[in-house]
Amino acid sequence: MSADRFFESLLARYAVEADHLNALDAAIGDGDHGTTMLRGLTKAAAAKDGKRAKAFMRASGGASGTLFGLILLEIEAHLGAGAPLNLTRACDRICDLGDVAPGDKSMVDALSPALAAQDNGLAAMITAATTGCDATVGMTARRGRAQYVENAGRGHMDPGAASVVIFLETLAEVSE
Repeated sequence: MSADRFFESLLARYAVEADHLNALDAAIGDGDHGTTMLRGLTKAAAAKDGKRAKAFMRASGGASGTLFGLILLEIEAHLGAGAPLNLTRACDRICDLGDVAPGDKSMVDALSPALAAQDNGLAAMITAATTGCDATVGMTARRGRAQYVENAGRGHMDPGAASVVIFLETLAEVSE
């Protein structure tokens, strides 16, 4: 499996999902999550192997560029070396940089359960991440912009958690 195929597939997926992700983000943030991800992935898909995650980080900018770039760095390394997928380092860095933990209504609420299921394969990771993402609807945000909106975002899905699910689903699609 190649990084080319993954990043091209991820870009195609975000071309379809960008408006939906922007709508999720508009309810609890600034409404540009899908657009930001699409901008970064456009550059990543055009970059050379081994440089794609960093191209994403530079093009998308801001906190989300860095945080999602950490996940993409690990996926790119996995695809390049054929090593088992391990997103533990990315999750640890995201928690540290974002001063966030599971239950804070963030991307970590999908990523952390996916890690707990990691030994059971990608399908189990997707199921766990989806469950974690869905759970963000009932959470009260303790970090990020969502903590400042009405009811601290309660009743709305976290767009970052939705993106974690998309990353894993796309990885599974190109791994078949």
